Amino acid sequence: MACEKTYLGICFVTSSSGLESSIFGFAEFISALALLVIVYTLTDIRYRFRVAVTPIPLFKLTYILIGLVGFGTLLTDVWFSERWLMPDFFPNQVIWQGMFGALFLLLVMAWMYYAFIKPPIFCKKNYRKFAQELYRIIVKGSDTELPVIADELARSAEPLVRLSRQNPPRWQNDTDKKEKEKRRKPNVGDYAYDILLLIGNRKLCRHIVASSSVTARVFFEAMATNEKYDLPIGQFARNISTEAIINKDSILYHEDEGYSSGLVGYLKPFSKAVYGNYRLVESLASNSGSPLDIHHEIVWSWDASQLEAYSRAVLITLKSYLESGNWTQHSFALYRALKNIENSCSDVYKLNDIPSDYYSTDIFKRLRTAVRFVKDAIDLIGKQQNLPSTTLRVRGDRKYENFYDRIANLMLEIIFSAASVTVPSDKCWTIHYNTVWDEFFGLSSTGKAWKIIHFKLRRLLYDKILRLEKFPNYKSSKILGFCLNVMGLKITARKGDDREYYPIHKAVLAWTRNNYLRMKSIQPEVANSCLLGSISFDEQGNRLVQTYAKGLNLEAPKVYMELASANK
Repeated sequence: MACEKTYLGICFVTSSSGLESSIFGFAEFISALALLVIVYTLTDIRYRFRVAVTPIPLFKLTYILIGLVGFGTLLTDVWFSERWLMPDFFPNQVIWQGMFGALFLLLVMAWMYYAFIKPPIFCKKNYRKFAQELYRIIVKGSDTELPVIADELARSAEPLVRLSRQNPPRWQNDTDKKEKEKRRKPNVGDYAYDILLLIGNRKLCRHIVASSSVTARVFFEAMATNEKYDLPIGQFARNISTEAIINKDSILYHEDEGYSSGLVGYLKPFSKAVYGNYRLVESLASNSGSPLDIHHEIVWSWDASQLEAYSRAVLITLKSYLESGNWTQHSFALYRALKNIENSCSDVYKLNDIPSDYYSTDIFKRLRTAVRFVKDAIDLIGKQQNLPSTTLRVRGDRKYENFYDRIANLMLEIIFSAASVTVPSDKCWTIHYNTVWDEFFGLSSTGKAWKIIHFKLRRLLYDKILRLEKFPNYKSSKILGFCLNVMGLKITARKGDDREYYPIHKAVLAWTRNNYLRMKSIQPEVANSCLLGSISFDEQGNRLVQTYAKGLNLEAPKVYMELASANK
């Protein structure tokens, strides 16, 4: 084709006329662009989040390429329709349309690659965009978007944990170093640190528990794998645990036991990831809070099934505590967990106002759950191949107390809570003896660990009663009344399950015989508060009376305790 004009050494010729069937003209571009916009508008938040956090500036490239392809196809259609001059090496409209079509196809494939083929995760190339987009979605708080993002977060759990900087040591007080930290430019570790704080959002945690429990599991597994425990994930741990207990349809309730839950009940993937690493739980407890650190107001609102779920979680941590050989170490997480279980029984006194069917109330069920936790914890200790050692009697400084002592103290508090039920005698017997005492000292409470606990509990009970000599108080008097009601006013044969509480029975009767009248003369109201259930005071004979159920007898059987004079 002969040159019609030469410019800068380039030969220009008249372009051919427009194509009868366009390959990728302006009309096709507009249709494809409209379809792309509709797809993006209707697409799920998951894929919009993925393209928003790509390592490359995808949105800017998209804007530039769309403008280039759009103006190029429009100009090409006009140019070849008007048959303007073209360089002789690009005289064909097909080549130009093919080029612009390829660019548009490349753009679509880039979106598909980041949205479906290899979605981006948190890394050094996109940490700013990842943090900003996640912050925007969490602050927005959409109930339709958060479940999706909760699931999407699981893919970035490992890099977030691995790249995050750790909490500075509490003892570190280098002012100059802190000032330098403030002045330096934030890096990927700082952004990962902030994201771990961000995911502690209560609403996000609620959706994680409800629809994507695997996200919580992979975060805890990542911390254990990387052995990074000093991370700002305490709020996340507490809120995940709180929501898992509150939501009775959460995975925590489907991991109760293999008999009813199948394989998941045996493996317990969620429970073991969140509660099964003692080192992780304890590190969080000593920093910003562990999964066992539940707010006291929430603990007070629990019903029996929620308390049972929490108890199972505590037992999983206790098992890891025992197996990891940390017996001599004071556990802040487990100590506070025992306090939560103790506080769950603080309203047992309300059973006094329930005349009948009290055993079906949630208060009574929570008391039984706390007692069952104690038994399971002691049995767990007893199953250890090498039973943890202890000093049986701890005098003076309580800092040498170990977990045996903590369990014994919990049992003492449960006994005190049960002792707040004072009437009638049959209700007292059911709660005092059947629900509490027989579970603590019955035939099922045997083994070396139980012997240690029994010794410590007997010591605690007697020490509380001895306080009445120097400082008459209602807690000690309730415990004395409880002991008299469940063990009776008469020493029985030292055999069977009575053998375990024979020493405390003998000591309590001796103390009561020698001190009750003196206490009654000094503090009559405190002395009267010792009279629980079937125990009463005979004013004429100055003696205690225990009245048993009448049954088929013509008169209710009674047992008397003669009391020493108050002047002795």
